[in-house]
Amino acid sequence: MVYYVETWYTILMKTTEKFPSIKDQLNNLSKDQLISLCGLLMDKNEEYESRLDYLTEQVLLTRKQKFGPSSEKLEDGAEQMSLFFNEAELIADTCEEPTEEIIEVPSHKRKKQKGKRDTDLSQFPVITIEHKLSDEEMSCEKCGGDLKVVKKEVRRYLRFVPSHFETEEHIIYVYGCKDHACEHMVRADKEPSLLRGSIATPSLIAAIMNGKYTNGMPLARQEAEFKRYNVCVTRQQMAYWMIRCSEEYLSLLYNAFKEELLQRHYIHCDETRVQVLREDGREATTQSWMWTYRTGILEEGHGIVLFNYEQTRAAYHPKTFLEGYNGFLTTDGYAAYHNLTETIEVTGCMAHARRKFNDALAIIPKDKQKGTVAYEMLKRIALLYQIEDLASTKSVDERLKIRQEESKPIFEAIFEKLSELLPATDSKSKISEAIKYALNQKQYLEKFLEDGYVPIDNNACERAIRPFANGRKAWLFCNTAHGAEASAIIYSIIETAKANNLRPYDYLKYVLEVMPQYMNGTDHTFIQNLLPWSDTLPDTCRVKK
Repeated sequence: MVYYVETWYTILMKTTEKFPSIKDQLNNLSKDQLISLCGLLMDKNEEYESRLDYLTEQVLLTRKQKFGPSSEKLEDGAEQMSLFFNEAELIADTCEEPTEEIIEVPSHKRKKQKGKRDTDLSQFPVITIEHKLSDEEMSCEKCGGDLKVVKKEVRRYLRFVPSHFETEEHIIYVYGCKDHACEHMVRADKEPSLLRGSIATPSLIAAIMNGKYTNGMPLARQEAEFKRYNVCVTRQQMAYWMIRCSEEYLSLLYNAFKEELLQRHYIHCDETRVQVLREDGREATTQSWMWTYRTGILEEGHGIVLFNYEQTRAAYHPKTFLEGYNGFLTTDGYAAYHNLTETIEVTGCMAHARRKFNDALAIIPKDKQKGTVAYEMLKRIALLYQIEDLASTKSVDERLKIRQEESKPIFEAIFEKLSELLPATDSKSKISEAIKYALNQKQYLEKFLEDGYVPIDNNACERAIRPFANGRKAWLFCNTAHGAEASAIIYSIIETAKANNLRPYDYLKYVLEVMPQYMNGTDHTFIQNLLPWSDTLPDTCRVKK
C-alpha cells in the first residue's frame, strides 16, 4: 500500500511541474501530508471507478431490456457444463446409469395434416354457393349430347362477417277485462332489463367488456368504432354501464370465486402498478396497485384468477384478502409477503432468482460470457427446470420423489457454491446483487423440494397478470377508484373464464342474461350454476377442442 501511495506521490509531483500555482501550494505541505493526500485521492479514485462500473452496468442492462431479446434462454441452453462444481458425487447414489437420449428434430417444413382445413372450418355456419352450367351450356361440345353431373368438387373458404347492431324492440301487451264494469288489467310478462332505463343489453355490454379487458381496446377507440356504425354511445356511458354491472351482478360471481379460492391449499400472488386519476386526497400521478391471486397450477381443481385493487403496496392488503386461508403462497421476493399469518407458508420464485443472474450476464460481452459465475448459475438453474419438465406429467408423489432424488442435490450444490463466491465479488456489482438475492431467498426457494404441489416459480401468476399489464399499455390509467374496482372484478371474471376454457364474450353475455332474472330475491344459490366450471353452462360458452 505504501509503495502505491509513494508512486502516486511521484506522479503528483511530476504533474504539478506543469502547473506552477498548484506546485507552490503543494510545496507548503510536508511529504507526509502529501502522501496522506495521495492516499485520500486513491480512495476517492477507487470510489469513482466502482461508481463508474455500476453506472456502466446499469446502462448496458437498460439497453438490453429495451432493445435486446426478452428471452432468458442461453444460446446453448441444452449444454451441461461443470466448471464451478461437480455434482457427480452428490447424485451418484440417486441417479441411474445415464443412457443415450435420441431426439428427433422436426424438419423445417411442416407436413400438412390431411383434412385439417375441413376440420377447422366445420364448426362454423356454412353458406353454400353453387356453380352450375347454364341451360345453354348443358350440351356436349364434342358430340352434342346432353351433359349430366358426374361429381361435385367442394372448395371451402373462411369468410369474416363484421359486427353489426340491431334494435331489440319489446312490445308488451296489456289486457283488460271485457266486462266494462270490471277494471282488472293484466300485463304480459317480460324478463327484467339488465339496467333499468338504459338501452344496454347483455350482448352490448359483454362486447364492450370483451373489447377492453380481453382485447385491450380502450373505451375511446370503441366509441370511435361505434360512430362508424352510426351508434352514438360515449365512453362515459360505457364506463357507467360496466361499473353498474360489476357492482350489481358480477361482484356476486367474484365473491363466489374468492370463497372457492380460499378453500384451496396452494395460491400464487403478485402485484403490478395501476394509475388512478381521481381519488380523494391523492394526486393523479400517484401509483396504486392491482394485486393478483390465482390457484396453484399443480393442484387439482378448477383455475381461478382474482384481481384486487388497492391504493398501496402495503403488506396488510394480502393479509386482509387472504384472511382465513390455510396453505402455501407462492410469490416473488417482496418482503411484504413473508410475515402474513401463521397459517400461510410462503414459497419463493426460482424465475426471479434466475432473472437476477440473467441481468448480470447481459452486461458481459457475448464472447466472454462462458465460464462466468452468472453463466454457470443459469446452467445449474436450467437443470432444475429440465427436471421439472420431466416431472410435470407425474403424480404428486412421483414428482416429490423426483425432486428429492434429482433436484435437491443440484439445489444444495448451487447454494453451497454461491456462499463461497459471495465474499470474492464486488458488493456493488450485478453478480453480487444476484448472489445476495438468491441466498436471502433460499429458505423460500427450497420449499418446492418439500411438497409435490408447490411450484418451482411464480410464472403462473405472472402469466395471469400479463393481460392486465398489456391492456394497461393501451388504456394507460383508470379514471376513478370505482372504475379500478370494476376493472378488477371484470378482469377476474374474464381470466377465470379463460382458465376454464370458456369464451369470455359468450360467458359474460350468458351471465348477464341470466342473473337479472334472479336478483329480486335473497337466495343466490343460482350462482353455482353460473360458475365457469359448472356443467350447466351452454356449449356456446365453451371453446371447442
